[in-house]
Amino acid sequence: MRWANASLFAVLLLACWWPRVASGHDPRFDPPEPRSVPEAWNVIRQCVSNVGTLLETNQLDEIAYQVANCSPSIRVLQAHLSELPDGASLNEPLTRLFGVGGGIILASRERERPREKAIEAFRTYQAALGEIESHYPPNVVNADVYICPMHPLDRHLDPMERCSICSMALVRRRIAASTVYEKPGEPSMKIVAFPDHSLKVGQQTDVRIRITRNDGRPVTHDDLLVVHTQKIHLLIVDRSLADYHHVHPTPTTMPGEYAFTFTPRRPGPYRIWADVVPGWSSMQEYLITDIGSEVASDSIEHRETSLRATVDGLTYSLTLNANDGPLRVGKAVIGRIAVTGPDGKPFEGLEPIMGAFAHIVGFNEDYKTVVHIHPMGNEPLRPTDRGGPVLMFRYYPPAPGFTRLYCQVNIGGESKFAPFGINVLPAAQEISGQRVRSE
Repeated sequence: MRWANASLFAVLLLACWWPRVASGHDPRFDPPEPRSVPEAWNVIRQCVSNVGTLLETNQLDEIAYQVANCSPSIRVLQAHLSELPDGASLNEPLTRLFGVGGGIILASRERERPREKAIEAFRTYQAALGEIESHYPPNVVNADVYICPMHPLDRHLDPMERCSICSMALVRRRIAASTVYEKPGEPSMKIVAFPDHSLKVGQQTDVRIRITRNDGRPVTHDDLLVVHTQKIHLLIVDRSLADYHHVHPTPTTMPGEYAFTFTPRRPGPYRIWADVVPGWSSMQEYLITDIGSEVASDSIEHRETSLRATVDGLTYSLTLNANDGPLRVGKAVIGRIAVTGPDGKPFEGLEPIMGAFAHIVGFNEDYKTVVHIHPMGNEPLRPTDRGGPVLMFRYYPPAPGFTRLYCQVNIGGESKFAPFGINVLPAAQEISGQRVRSE
């Protein structure tokens, strides 16, 4: 019992101070301490919703971040209790929230049935929070926070205000649920591709794409947020998953229309995943469309696991840390890509590419599921910065089956793509403390 109390104290200390000592690189994901009661409720509301999302996707390791984000907001509510007619009665319930939140973290780290226990603890937290919410006006509890895309620390409650630093229009702030994987929601936009001719192997193709909102209004460049130096990332691959292109289209004179060129190296149609974040929601979306061809595509070859690739003299070796068993859907693992030169020595010359030292993109055999991952650790700040020899990243397999994983790096001013092949088993469920395969 004494050990349990000590563990709970450690978790509570983590939840209270984590946002200050381990904040991430993006204030939209790790919010600063709120400056008002409405902003505090905004953080609590989003982070509590995020805990529910993480429980749904079984990303238990990420829950501590969301609980930690709530702690400064709870302290802000406590500091302003005198503004409520019955504020004194809420001090004790607010203090209890720290312990109940710590209980969610502890439950998520149990050896047996951690998800089920965390869900139970989360329900207790929701009930306690709901009682506290009833003492505040709905417009305060449901307040939105608006930030500048260029200066996210500049926060406002009025969407019509402008950035205090650069006068740019504001966007709604959204706190991401996970640094590893967020399940895509229903897209708020649509995309259609118009190639200048049917795709042919080795022939350059000019392509226009048109992006519209679901109601038909064009999506302009100003409607989209910059993510890793670009507003639109086009992830393009053929049906065999053997020819991947990462392209950034440019706006044309027609609103909502963008253009690019590429040269297919495989027969058949290609699929485009447009990776975009609209300013009206701050939520990442993948829009899908196809570029047609008059010939049939190849099927996927070499479905076996492949963890080593050599590209232009450099060797890329992938390891995935799944100590307690094979890769399974819904179980995040740590990935490690080691880069060595022709002489076998570690290579430390990775150049900045789109605000990172690498971009890791995976396409599942279902031709519907895509992941876009960035390495952990420091990102380049100057063009002269160099990365390597090891790239660490966290990988969450969202779908079973074969996935072609590409590591894109920049060397000598040119993009290089190192392909890997991985196989993922279906998710496992827990019944009475025993893990069973979920079909």
